[in-house]
Amino acid sequence: MHTATRGPAWLEWAGMPMSRTLPALTNTHVRMAVQAALLVWFLHGLLTPPPGAPALACGLAGLALTLLGVTLLDRRPRTGAWTLAAALAAACATGLLAPATPWVVLVFAVCGFAAARLGVLPAGVLLAAGSAAAAAVILLRSRDPVELWNVVGLCGMFAYVRAGRSRRAAAESERQRALLAERAHVAREVHDILAHSLSAQLIHLESARLTLEAGRYEEAGALVERARTLAKGGLEETRRAVAVLRGDTPAPREALAALAEEHRRTTGAACALTVAAGPLPLPPEAALAVVRTAQEALTNARKHAAGADVEITLSCAGGRYELCVTDSGGTGPAPHATTGGGYGLVGMAERAELIGARLDAGPYGPGFRVRLEGPLAP
Repeated sequence: MHTATRGPAWLEWAGMPMSRTLPALTNTHVRMAVQAALLVWFLHGLLTPPPGAPALACGLAGLALTLLGVTLLDRRPRTGAWTLAAALAAACATGLLAPATPWVVLVFAVCGFAAARLGVLPAGVLLAAGSAAAAAVILLRSRDPVELWNVVGLCGMFAYVRAGRSRRAAAESERQRALLAERAHVAREVHDILAHSLSAQLIHLESARLTLEAGRYEEAGALVERARTLAKGGLEETRRAVAVLRGDTPAPREALAALAEEHRRTTGAACALTVAAGPLPLPPEAALAVVRTAQEALTNARKHAAGADVEITLSCAGGRYELCVTDSGGTGPAPHATTGGGYGLVGMAERAELIGARLDAGPYGPGFRVRLEGPLAP
């Protein structure tokens, strides 16, 4: 399978886009052919007939500086840019000393290399300087309007090519940024789901172990079966999260009721739920944040406040919504209470910030409260 690779720096043609689908060998051959044609064209025009010694020296110096500058662009871009600027000056000096020579070829080459290989600012400076200098030389010596418009038009084409490359680079950068943001979103979803599901499973499996040690085998079997059900539920919740990421919006009322019921079955503690009457005009992002915040808050209650009663309230008033999950403090740490490392609270805060909401989490009376508040309008 052929892959496209970049040829040597001095073979890079002046800003002309090469096909990325061509084999690397073909691209290199095309670049070599173009560069050889330019070299032969310039030397033939410079030496037939030979100009005076000053013009010849300036022309050869311009050619050498152009090739050297392009070679330096990869490893020392600033030095390469200054070398190309010197080549531009040498080319324009050649035009002033001997207008009949193909000095414009070097101007085109410098502008093209600048458009293809330099950043936006240095490329713009060299393109503007090349156009202005070449136009000045033409007006001072040959006064040929066709030649003048050729120079301005070709340099303008190089500028257009460079602008197109900049736009493509910006679009690719934006695509990468969106991809990283989506990965972070998926990571938060997976963390919230797995932390909730696995913490409940750990509680059931630890209880099953203690029950087995006490000889209550049927009860232990029921606890293991419940842990299996929780694992299955976690997988289903992961699939639902993927559906949400694809655009499906969760129903907060039903989702909160399911979370409260699961918490009651898992812990045996009370879990009261109060949701504002009537429709809930939550934006899709806010609805997801409400469900995930409640899920993570219940997970934390199970891990850090064993036996605590929990109250969940969701209200909408004054163009804003508010979710509060408050526990009563419990009777002590649950088994494996150190699992998780605190990333849940960080994830909840990040989620809230992304949708313009605010998350407060901290001691509240004898227990702990997580409060999410944000605007109803997206």
